[in-house]
Amino acid sequence: MLKKWQLAVGSIVLSALMVSGCALTLLGLGAAAGIGTYRYVEGTMEKDYPRPMQSTYQACMSAASTMGLRVAQQHYSPVDSRIEAVQPSGSTVKIQLVARPNNITTVKVRFGLMGNEDQSAYFHRLVMDNLGIK
Repeated sequence: MLKKWQLAVGSIVLSALMVSGCALTLLGLGAAAGIGTYRYVEGTMEKDYPRPMQSTYQACMSAASTMGLRVAQQHYSPVDSRIEAVQPSGSTVKIQLVARPNNITTVKVRFGLMGNEDQSAYFHRLVMDNLGIK
């Protein structure tokens, strides 16, 4: 009787460990897959970069310069940074950087009031080039 009980408890504990390990593995794979994708929601395009905040911020500043954007305001913080710029046409560009765990930085960019998907994608390509990401 005691042996059956110990076997049942051991099986439950082993099952719980296996399930939690698989869940962690699946979450890890999902996070890694998310780094390569763009998300375009309500005019804002965001992308995760496997780089720390400082280097990603510098890459965004370089991308803005390459696109001919005039930086009106900038705020750097190791956790949350912002860049506000103006296009040659006069419309605004808002860039937000958010630090995530494991040296991942999320960059959100919005061109104009309604957003511009093509310009946002080009900006992100420039950031990737500046970071050496293919």
